[in-house]
Amino acid sequence: MLLAFASMVDAAEEGGKSEAIKSRTDIIVSKLQRKYESTKTIVTKFQQENHLRSLGRTTRSTGRLSLRKPGQIRAEYTTPETQLVVSNGESLWIYTPRLKQVIVSQLKGSGATSLPLLFLAGKGNLRREFSVTLEDEGIVPRNSGVWKAGQPHRLSFKPLKASPAFRAMWVEADPVNFQITGIEYIDSLGNKTKIRFTDMNENAAVDSNLFEFKMPPGVDVLKAPGGGR
Repeated sequence: MLLAFASMVDAAEEGGKSEAIKSRTDIIVSKLQRKYESTKTIVTKFQQENHLRSLGRTTRSTGRLSLRKPGQIRAEYTTPETQLVVSNGESLWIYTPRLKQVIVSQLKGSGATSLPLLFLAGKGNLRREFSVTLEDEGIVPRNSGVWKAGQPHRLSFKPLKASPAFRAMWVEADPVNFQITGIEYIDSLGNKTKIRFTDMNENAAVDSNLFEFKMPPGVDVLKAPGGGR
């Protein structure tokens, strides 16, 4: 009898913890959704790390990202080599000067969230498009202590509809203003990409010409049904 009672108490405590976690997740996701909806443009620096599973190799790059909703992005990679990724919301161009090559993809019908980099430029509802789990609750920066610098919220996003571009995605957000500070995702081949954002400027004026691609002369043009970096 005592064992049964103890088991009931343990089950009740676990149930209470689960409800508390769900409640905290709902609150954080709701605040992130409001931030997501209110942010119309972003200009930021980024650091990207790609782990190529088949090669067992990791590459690193840096650059600058400009974004305007819905679906418009311009990612200018500067190191270790120059590369340009542009989307006007309908088409996506990836230009690699070293190869004198441009890859063109059509985005119509694929949805902004089918491309992780375009996730930030979307206009969807996070709950309707993803199964969201709070993995780590953020810590607000403090004046002293071990966690003086604080840490971001970390949430996992799994698409409710199968995506050809990625299997899972993680988003990190500032615990104070819910600004997105990083994105990680695993693609269909098991490759993992991490992107960290710094010096982010939100809702600034962004020139619309940035999101139109001018085809350089003398390049090879490859057409693909979809995809991105």
